[in-house]
Order: sequence, then structure tokens, then C-alpha cells
Amino acid sequence: MSKNNIRAVSPVIVAIIIVVIIVVAGVGAYVATRHTTSPSTTPTPTPTSTSKTSTSSPTPTATHASTSTDITTATSYEFNLTEYASNGTLVDTGFYAADNLGTSNVQYLWIAQIPSQGTIEEIVNGETQQAWAVANGQVTDLSTAYPTELTTIEATAGVWVNMLKGWGGSGSFTYTVPSGQPNAGYKAEFTNIHLNISLPATYFQAPS
Repeated sequence: MSKNNIRAVSPVIVAIIIVVIIVVAGVGAYVATRHTTSPSTTPTPTPTSTSKTSTSSPTPTATHASTSTDITTATSYEFNLTEYASNGTLVDTGFYAADNLGTSNVQYLWIAQIPSQGTIEEIVNGETQQAWAVANGQVTDLSTAYPTELTTIEATAGVWVNMLKGWGGSGSFTYTVPSGQPNAGYKAEFTNIHLNISLPATYFQAPS
């Protein structure tokens, strides 16, 4: 999970970035993402406290095996992810979904359940150019920093896409960081992988 560009958005986002780096340090270059806009620098948003409780991991929308095996050219995808350290310790579990890939309307949903930190959620909506993070009942509106949020979540998603290039098109898939690389032996287990499917619009809407 490459949370590049650690920035002073909120402790929630910094925590997410740290978790991502744990496994991704040994993965190498990620597949380039495919949005069509050039983000520009924008002001840093401030958190707004609400009664919103973070969404639990959605049930995957597809019940069939994907017809395509190439996630690098997919226009949409979703998958569950579980990460383990080399000693078998659970790092986190998560759910990823992306839609409208390759367009300026690209959308992402990321839900991570991190031991000792609980559930963290991040949503980026290219159609409305808005972004949000949710943790411990607090919603942070990141929309004023939308270009930065898009770049960050795309970098993270790109790491997983790079791992999934070896997926055979059906069933689950496990990527193990090779020996000789940082964090050798760390594992990312992917399940419920589906490509080029219709995803609910509610995945990418503002938390309520």
C-alpha cells in the first residue's frame, strides 16, 4: 500500500499511509494509474466531527468469476485483501473498489480494518471531485485537497494492481514479497476478485 506523499491532512490519513508502507516497501514500481486530469496543489482541509460510523466492508457485488484476467486494463474492480507480516502477524484486512478507470470520473473506495486502530475508510469521487475519510465516528472532508487525495489513493491502488498481475482470473491469489527485498516474506492475500463489473453508486458517495 504505497501511501506516498505523507501530508498534514489528519492523523487518520497518516496512519493509513504508514500501514501501506509496511507491505509495499518490497514490492517495487507500481502500475501507472489512468485518470485523465492533472491534479494541482490545493489547501489542506480540516476534520469535521459527525456521528457517522465507518461503513463495514461491503459484500462483493459480483457472484461470478471475472471474464478478464488483466486488472491493468480493467475499467472497474473490487477485491478483499488481508495482509500478514513475515511472522504471520495480521497487518490489516481491507476492501478495495474502483470504477470509471481511465477517465476523469474515476472513483475509489478503500476500507481498512487495522488492529489497535479500528476501521478506516477513504472515498474519492472523480465525478464530483470530492473525497472523504472516516475513522472512529469522525468524518474528514478532504474535498479541498481532492487532487492530492486522488494521487495518493491511485498510488496505493497501483501497488495492489501490480501484485495482481499474476492472478490467473479466478479464485483467490496470494502475493509474497520476494526474498532479497525489504519486508521479504510479507504476504497479501486477495479474495473475491472481480473485474469489469457494475458497482453500486453508494460505494463512492459521501458518508452519512
